[in-house]
Amino acid sequence: MPINVDHQLDNARLLAMQDKRRPRETSLRRAVWTAYYALFNALCQACADELVGWSKPWQVYTPIFRAVDHSGAAQALDPRHWRDTPELQQLGRAFGDLRAAREWADYNPEPRPNFDAAMNGDPFTRDEALRLIEAAELALRILLGLNPETRLRLIVRLVAKTRR
Repeated sequence: MPINVDHQLDNARLLAMQDKRRPRETSLRRAVWTAYYALFNALCQACADELVGWSKPWQVYTPIFRAVDHSGAAQALDPRHWRDTPELQQLGRAFGDLRAAREWADYNPEPRPNFDAAMNGDPFTRDEALRLIEAAELALRILLGLNPETRLRLIVRLVAKTRR
């Protein structure tokens, strides 16, 4: 496998647990970023593994891996598309939460994500970062546990560009 997502999650947890007393906001933001990318890379890898196969040359594997984009993945994983598949609804909700948190971590100067406006202004906490890492781990377990037909349906939706 090209990317070891377990190692990414280990790194996310290490970042979140750094600085025992008061974690640095930068470490928590990077932990959230890393947890999101562990899930995103797992989705990309699932597509390339399923449609091409890991043993193929990079020039064949990489274009499929790179075919998945962030907004396309968010659309493909929208829980409304998976009313008949509860595990994909759960995966979609986790992806949406992680994507929103990653975007906050990358682009916002505020000390807290605006997930709950009543909490704005308070510092982002280690517990929140760890909950997001756990959400990524759960989503990965769901992805790995999908039956072959459901997995293929998801992969096709992630890679195929639908016309309007």
